Amino acid sequence: MRNGQILRGDVIQQTATTMQIKMEDGKIKQLNKKDIQRVSYKEPTVQEKKESEEKLKQQTTVVEEPPPPAPEPSKKPETDKTTSPYTIDQADRKDLEIYFGAGMGSYRPPTENYTGRMSAKINTLNGIPTQVDDSAYERGLAYSMGAIYYWKKFGFGLTANHFGGKTSERITVYGGNSFLQENKGTFPEKQNSLKLDISYLAFSNQKFDIRPSFGYSQFWGKTEDNNSTSSDYFANLLLSVTKFNYNFLEILKGPSIGVKTTIRLGEKWEDRIELHYLSLTGIQYAAAVGTASSIDGSFFDYYRSDLITTWTAKGFNFSNKLFYRWTPTISFWVGIQLFEWKYTVNSMEQRFQGLGDATSPPPIDIVFLSNFLIDATAKSTPATNRASSLEFGVMYRMNFAR
Repeated sequence: MRNGQILRGDVIQQTATTMQIKMEDGKIKQLNKKDIQRVSYKEPTVQEKKESEEKLKQQTTVVEEPPPPAPEPSKKPETDKTTSPYTIDQADRKDLEIYFGAGMGSYRPPTENYTGRMSAKINTLNGIPTQVDDSAYERGLAYSMGAIYYWKKFGFGLTANHFGGKTSERITVYGGNSFLQENKGTFPEKQNSLKLDISYLAFSNQKFDIRPSFGYSQFWGKTEDNNSTSSDYFANLLLSVTKFNYNFLEILKGPSIGVKTTIRLGEKWEDRIELHYLSLTGIQYAAAVGTASSIDGSFFDYYRSDLITTWTAKGFNFSNKLFYRWTPTISFWVGIQLFEWKYTVNSMEQRFQGLGDATSPPPIDIVFLSNFLIDATAKSTPATNRASSLEFGVMYRMNFAR
């Protein structure tokens, strides 16, 4: 063997790389041919035995060598332990977001359209045909602003919204005997709202957040118009014109409950969707001051009509904003917003007073019957409110966790 060992036995099998021999004690041993120095089929000479013993002796002698030097520990490359500046730990936040947006929107309240359809019902009951045309709407300025403070899993929000627009109305009353009355006007209208809410992070992962939310909202609706007219015609001849000053003021308030969802679309894009259920109660004050005069100057009248309505409203608020995070602190967004609810009238009362009423006031039973008819008609007339907008805005984030 190459290590100096001499093995004796019978070769019983071999391949190109191995050899099997049967030893003198009967055991079978398999050898690798690369470990074999020479194969001989006769006894080794005395000189071969002596060289074999010396070689084995050298291999069994232990030579102490100095241990190899310990390798220096390789320095691991320093890893950047800082996360992306856009990454936010949603469960341990301490920051404030302030945002503002502006765009175009519309506001469609139950002002003149509602009272016009209600008057048409009363006229029909009294046998006076009345036609109420569909309202025409113009868009106006819309804007929103707000702030959200996050503390760990909680979020505290304050939001303000403004919607504007114009509503054009036309009502035609057919009095018979070629008499016709046309009422028309364009009403500039606006609605402002303010909401306080608190939300809680119920679920969060790298892509998705869900926050149940509870809030309290208040809405102010206002309409002022000084250009509405009522024209009386007989056989296409203009007889008299009444000019009106209209004022509508509505205040609604109540709780809301909903959910806020955030969908992260990569590192810099974020989609925020909110849906809230609204339960509101409030009151609307409507005042109309009219000055009537005939074309020939033979007639003049002045009167004031006040309408007070109390009602409840059920509806929803939907919001969807897509954010682009330009920097870790500044984001730009585009979004849509929608408020919509239906009213249920609790009560309605009208107060009417003209110049003739000062000398000849109407009987109490007529006043009572008139208010009863108005109240019953109001409760059977549907009323809705709808405000919507498309806005572009910016948001600034302040981090207090550093």
